[in-house]
Amino acid sequence: MDGTLYYRDRPAPGAQELLNYLRGNGKKVGFITNNSRNTAGEIARKLFGIGIFAQPDEIVTATDAVGSYLMGQYGPLKVKAAGSQSMQQAIAEKGHRIIPLPSAEQADVIVLGRDTDFSFDKLQQIVNDVERGVKLVATNPDLYHPGPGGSKIPETGALARAIEAITGQPVPSIGKPGPYLFECAMNKYGAEARHCTMVGDNLETDIAGGVRAGMRTIWLRSGGMNQTLTGGDASVPIPDVIIERIEQWSYFNKNDEWRSD
Repeated sequence: MDGTLYYRDRPAPGAQELLNYLRGNGKKVGFITNNSRNTAGEIARKLFGIGIFAQPDEIVTATDAVGSYLMGQYGPLKVKAAGSQSMQQAIAEKGHRIIPLPSAEQADVIVLGRDTDFSFDKLQQIVNDVERGVKLVATNPDLYHPGPGGSKIPETGALARAIEAITGQPVPSIGKPGPYLFECAMNKYGAEARHCTMVGDNLETDIAGGVRAGMRTIWLRSGGMNQTLTGGDASVPIPDVIIERIEQWSYFNKNDEWRSD
């Protein structure tokens, strides 16, 4: 949502107006985010503080979803986690037992989120646990997200790459562009992909995930990811609509191009 509805601590011009328009015309609005540090409730409070109104039950986050994913795949587990306290609490609330990462007790799975306190010791601990057969699951594959002044803020995927480089094993992720968060959102609303439109600023996660899920897609080119569409590259998803900023929704409304069944 950062880079689409807001930029760090300020709302994107036209964002709340768009939400009002969609809701006023009977459209269901949901938010899918690879954020792995904050719960839906925390994100809703942040949005409210900057003038964007969303209910926690409209927000699907990697933070909240990873515990549900593990429960659905494996049942209750002993979990070590590298990430925020909010993520660890969300995992525990889904019925898993959290074990401190440095503990000698072996976990069933390690969850890797965007850990802003990541360290050499944590890297060594995770690598050695994986070598002993512990499963590792990442919340999201993003390498970075845009920061102020065009800077890049490291994300979960960058930490996962370090682990992959040592173990030689790919680290699976539940986040976009994978299907899990999209399926959670559609199940929440009882919606089919053909009735959904994904709006996002990241070609590799938002748009690629939406395309794979069978949704229509709208790419915000100026969200801060500095991505481009290159001709002839089949790995680059082609969005249905490209706009520069979220405030341009009014243009599509006037031209009868922003539609949803």
